Formats: sequence, structure tokens, C-alpha cells
Amino acid sequence: MSKLEIPAGASYNLENDTILVDELVLKDSCKINLVKPKTYIKAKSTVIGAGCSILGVGKEGELGKDGKSSPAPLGLCKAPIHGGVGGAGKDGDVGKNFSLATISIKIASTLTIDLHGGGGGDGGKGSNGSHGSNTTAHCKGDGGSGGSGGNGGNGGVLAIYYTSSTELSYFVTKVNLINRGGYRGIGGDGGKGGMRGSGPSEKISKIGLIGREGAEGKYGTDGRPLFFSLIKSDATSDSKTISTNKGN
Repeated sequence: MSKLEIPAGASYNLENDTILVDELVLKDSCKINLVKPKTYIKAKSTVIGAGCSILGVGKEGELGKDGKSSPAPLGLCKAPIHGGVGGAGKDGDVGKNFSLATISIKIASTLTIDLHGGGGGDGGKGSNGSHGSNTTAHCKGDGGSGGSGGNGGNGGVLAIYYTSSTELSYFVTKVNLINRGGYRGIGGDGGKGGMRGSGPSEKISKIGLIGREGAEGKYGTDGRPLFFSLIKSDATSDSKTISTNKGN
């Protein structure tokens, strides 16, 4: 492909994991959505207009299901009916990795590259334990435990390969990189314990126990921005890797 040009204001889904072009042009306010886990673009010339963005955000983890509720007893209780346990939240997906290799590059204004990890899903709530029936006070269920929260996905990695004619400070001022780890999921609340029945043993019976809260998930790890300065000589070509901590 000789040229890849994204029209102004357009939203373009980049389906391929590798793109080789002579010229890459992003018109003003356009958006590139990265589809593959890793995307590599190599272009001799790159021109990026004002207000552009490249998005490769990890998918948010699904919420855990709430615990299944049990019906209240209708007659004499033979065994307590405890609340159902809440489902665990799903982990967030990892942010996508994006690499750009270019000989020359011009960025009109701040380019936003968002590769942050997806947040972990919250755990489901535990359901309430059943109440005692009116004929016996002993039949009361404990509340179900809440589901654990999912872990946040790790942030993606940005790598830019550029020639020595471009200063590293140019990317620091022109690129707004967001590649933090995803937020942790919150554990689900425990279910409430069932109340006493109103039978003759009411004075010696106890209220059902409250279910335990689910554990919180872990935050995802922040990704790293990497900038590679391509230094060419007459006989050989070498590269120098520079890692910065710029990110949100």
C-alpha cells in the first residue's frame, strides 16, 4: 500500500496487525481504533492532523452475577436455607500494544494514544438467607458471601521508532499517552441473614449470619512508552532505546 489516509472526523477500525505504507496521513479529528492485540505500522512519512486519537483500550470485565435467592419456608423447617454466593467479577482485558516506525513525522497538535487496561468487573452480591417459618424459630438461613472483584487489565505498550532528526522532546510534548492499568473490581456485598421464626423456640433461636464481603481485585500494571531513535551511518545502522515514564 502506497498511502493510508484517514479522512477528517472519521472513525477507522484498523483490522490488520501489520501495515506497511509509504505515507500515513491522519486528517484533523480522526480516530483509529486498534482491533488486534498488537498493531505495527511502518511508514516512510507520517503526517498527523489536529485532535487525532489512536485507541486500543482493554475491554471492561463483566460483573459477577448476584447469588440465587431461596424461597421462604412455608411450613415446618427441616434444614436452614442459606443465601446463594455471588459470582466473581471477570478480569479486565489488557490494553493493546501499538508500534509506529517512521522516517519523518509531523504532528499538528497533541495526539492522544489511549491503551489503558480494562477495569475488573465487580463481584455479585450474595443473596439473603431465608427467614424462619411461623411454626418454628430454628429454620433461618445465613446470607450468601459476595463474589470477588475481577482484576484490572495491564496497560498496553507504545513503541515509536524515529530517525535522529526528530528530538525525543517532540514526542513528549506532542503525544498524550494513556496506558495505565485497569481499575480493580470491587467485591460483592454479603447477603443478609434470615430472621427468626415466631414459633415456640423464639427465645433460643438466632438470626442468620451475614454473608462475607467478596475480596477486591488487583489493579492492572501500567504500560510503558518506548521511543527508539534510529541512528544511521554509512556502514551500519543501529538503534538506541529510550524509555520514558510519561503516561496517565
